[in-house]
Formats: sequence, structure tokens, C-alpha cells
Amino acid sequence: MKRIKKCLNKGGFSLFESMVALLIISILTIGIATAVNAAASIYKKSLFVSEGEVLAATIDTALSDVLRFSSSVTEEDGIIQFTNENYSVVKGHFVLKKGWLYLNLTDEKADNADDAPLVALLNGGIYTSMVIDSFTLHYQDGVFSGRYVIQSKENSALNKEYTFYFRTLS
Repeated sequence: MKRIKKCLNKGGFSLFESMVALLIISILTIGIATAVNAAASIYKKSLFVSEGEVLAATIDTALSDVLRFSSSVTEEDGIIQFTNENYSVVKGHFVLKKGWLYLNLTDEKADNADDAPLVALLNGGIYTSMVIDSFTLHYQDGVFSGRYVIQSKENSALNKEYTFYFRTLS
């Protein structure tokens, strides 16, 4: 019986002890939240880098397939036009539209025409969380060169520029 009374008569924490405990818990919570936020940011950056490299390699392969076997390369109004019989391209060119890279198969139809023969360079599955922000193409002495920028759809600060060079085989 004495033990029960002794346990019931114990006093609680003082106001000072409660404030110190609250302060410690707050500091720990802020530290954990900061660490989780930093880890999420690093994860997003590393995911962008790895997916960007895969996308860039895929774009380079697709560009290589089209450009290496091209012929009759000309430049009109700053646009590089070429012919590639394997892809049914006759005086075609590349078009960047809404973050996607298209191949206009001919110069007979304007890029923004409803019936323009635009073919996506890559299928839609590869463009999951990124877009192509800019694309330039140059041609000189049998060599195509250019650059493009891959950008995250979620965070415009995440972007990377890639360059390419392809020599025509014909």
C-alpha cells in the first residue's frame, strides 16, 4: 500500500523540464526534416542525370540513323534540309515542337500545317519526365554537328546540354 501511495504522490515535470524536452524534440524534428529534404533533392538530381544520359544516348542513336545515311544536304533560310531514302525523307528537316523533336519528311508542307508530315524522332515512352528545350543542327564538309538541351519537366533548373557530330556515309 505504501508503494502505491508513493507512486501516486510523485510530482510531474516542471515547466522548465517540459520546455527543454520540447526544445530538444523541435531541434531533432528540424534536423530530420532538413536531412529528408536534402536527400530528396539529391535523389531528383541523380535521377535526372541518369535518365538524361539514357535519353541523350537514345536521341543520338536516332539522329545518327537519320543523318549518317542522308544525301543532298542543303541549307535554306537557316534550316538544314536533307534526303534519306531509308526514312522516305525528301528535303526534310528537324522540328522542335512542345519539347519533342520531329522529322518533317519534306519541305512541301509547313511545320505548323495541320497535315504536315511530322514524325516523332522518338516514341512518347522515352519522354517521361523530360523535354528537349532547344535543338540546333549545322552541316559542313560532310559532317553534321549540333546541340540540344534536355530539361526536366518538374524543375527547369535541372537541364543539361549535349553536343553531337555525325559524318555522312554517302
